[in-house]
Amino acid sequence: MKNRLELKILLLLILVLILGFGAYVVVSINRESEVLLEQQREKVRLFGETVMVGIRNVMLSGKAPYAAELVSDARENLEFGSLRVYDNRAKEVFPDEGRGVVHGAGDAAVREAIDRQMEVMFARHDTSGNEVVRIEPLLNDRECQQCHASDHRVRGVTRLVLNPRLMAAHAQDMERHDLSRTHHEVSAVISATLASGFRTIMLAGQGELMDTLVVRTARLPFVHRIAVYDRFGAVHFGDEERTAEEDSVFEAIGRAEPVVYYDRNRTVLTRLIPLRNEERCQVCHGSKSQWRGVLEVSLRVDRLSARPAELEQQLTRMLQSAVGVGFRSIMLVGKGSAARSFINEVRNIEAVKDLRVFDTEANERFVNVTAKEHGLNEVRDALQRDTVVEAMQWIDGEEFLVRYAPLRNEKRCQVCHGDDHTVRGVVGVTASMAAINATIAYNRWISLAAGALTILLVWLTLRIFMKRMVVRPIGDIGDVAEQVGNGDFTVTAAVRSQDEIGQLGVRINQMIVGLRERFHLQKFVSQQTVDYVHRASEMGVKLGGERKQAAVFFSDVRGFTAFSEKVEPERVVAMLNAILSRQAEIVKRHGGDIDKFVGDELVAVFLGERMVDNAVCCAVEVQEMMRTVPAEIGEEIAIGIGINAGEMVMGAMGSEERMDFTVIGDAVNLGARLCSAAERGQILLSDAAAQRLSASDRFRLIPREPIAVKGKEAPVRIFEVRPA
Repeated sequence: MKNRLELKILLLLILVLILGFGAYVVVSINRESEVLLEQQREKVRLFGETVMVGIRNVMLSGKAPYAAELVSDARENLEFGSLRVYDNRAKEVFPDEGRGVVHGAGDAAVREAIDRQMEVMFARHDTSGNEVVRIEPLLNDRECQQCHASDHRVRGVTRLVLNPRLMAAHAQDMERHDLSRTHHEVSAVISATLASGFRTIMLAGQGELMDTLVVRTARLPFVHRIAVYDRFGAVHFGDEERTAEEDSVFEAIGRAEPVVYYDRNRTVLTRLIPLRNEERCQVCHGSKSQWRGVLEVSLRVDRLSARPAELEQQLTRMLQSAVGVGFRSIMLVGKGSAARSFINEVRNIEAVKDLRVFDTEANERFVNVTAKEHGLNEVRDALQRDTVVEAMQWIDGEEFLVRYAPLRNEKRCQVCHGDDHTVRGVVGVTASMAAINATIAYNRWISLAAGALTILLVWLTLRIFMKRMVVRPIGDIGDVAEQVGNGDFTVTAAVRSQDEIGQLGVRINQMIVGLRERFHLQKFVSQQTVDYVHRASEMGVKLGGERKQAAVFFSDVRGFTAFSEKVEPERVVAMLNAILSRQAEIVKRHGGDIDKFVGDELVAVFLGERMVDNAVCCAVEVQEMMRTVPAEIGEEIAIGIGINAGEMVMGAMGSEERMDFTVIGDAVNLGARLCSAAERGQILLSDAAAQRLSASDRFRLIPREPIAVKGKEAPVRIFEVRPA
């Protein structure tokens, strides 16, 4: 019970603490989470708007190619997420390509080329067929040392593999002694590589430095001529003395496709590639014409080998040289960040199976990490509604806050871009929520730990307090109550305080005093009286009685008067109490109830079917007891007993203030008369009682002469009971 009470109180208090403290923790964490989320939103908003302002100003300054560098620099400085830019058709522009690095990706051949500072070429076979792998060092020339240190000879290497299927087709042509398709294929591959370098430098905003690419390309042994014409046929870059036919330049623009022709007795193959005035080019070149000019690349095809194996090696060297020239030219014009775009364009050429770039530590550079398309629905929503769209997205198991803001086509932008649309594109900023979620989770755990510690401390404090101030005093009171229940009325509850528990102890002690008094008072009344009080209604005990069949037992001490005249009163009382106590025990043992003590006389009542048997047995045992009393009582002390049975009235007699629960009636009076008539050690039994007596081998009945009794007209038949 102690543990249950303590547990209930503690659980109630802990529940209150959890509800109160828990509600505070939840509110605090939610508020802090909202603050952190709002800070992240503000960070994303400021970054996105800064990028938009930068892109707009770069565009308006006429340096549109710088927009790609601005986006690239912004990505490098964006530590908490990613940046994407989309056009008004939800297509990504300025893709973040070639930024990846794979450490230690180079194989033994790559390391050999780096260590020996020379090319490595070998053939291998895979599922697509035989192929030639060539690794060529990128030398750290004097002109490169303007930006790079001079303490190393090699900047890195390129690893090139051509498409075996194309080479197999060329081998078939050579077997038929038809090299025209091979010449055209080689021309297309080399021209596409150089055109990619040209576009990269132009889009990087360094068109005035195009001579860097043209001069270095012209030095290649397999290049006869390279030049760039405007759309009117005038040479802008290249040798002005050796130019292509003007009609061919206009033909390439008019046909909107390359024009290819042989000259110099079919030793040189010239390819004129029209340069379209793309939208990204119109910031610098305007939008009046859809063509910017023509790129001329003339190759000395007479130097191409007629053997398939040698041709593949030769073409690999030529293509690697073209890549090297384009790569170095882009670097020399100070646009190294644009080299990623150039490498990626070359990789898309059909004849190229694999192009990889390694640094001097054999780490692969310009690795294209496949970007998963996500948020396109939000991009389209921002374009359609012309409004900022914010959302939470799960990307690869990580939560991100994304913000897509429309880049509007303002009036000042319409000079170049036209006025047929209101939104130029969308700038999307993706911010990782990992750090914020980790902070929120950390704060949540700290709050939970603090709450648990607080609850534990409160639990311990309350447990100690309640054990000393509540549980222990209540336990002591419970122990006292248990002892009182076992009949010990001498105990008292210790009162240690003046609070409610102390007052409870005081009241318990008062109750014990009352119970003790009641217990002692109960000794002065019969069990029938006690049972009657227990059965009394809430209205209290009332005067009156009811008829009952009962047996009355009267015993009287013979020789008491003479004994009391010869000895001291204290000894008289001790003797009388000894005799009456033994009689009382015997009466109780046989199911009788002591009605009263009248001087040296005892009156008892027996109820039930065997009431007479019990009364007679009780009388026989009393007489046997008297033969074993102490010798100091004297032989003159004896007991006479009278027993009668019949109908009598049992109930409360007297007044409202003082009453006695007893039995009255003629049967009771006859029992008293029989007791008076009994001699020393004699048991007299009425005829009515004898008729109710069952056979027993413990005693026998001896008829006596009928006696005259006061109140009876005829003598009463009686029997003497003697042990068998």
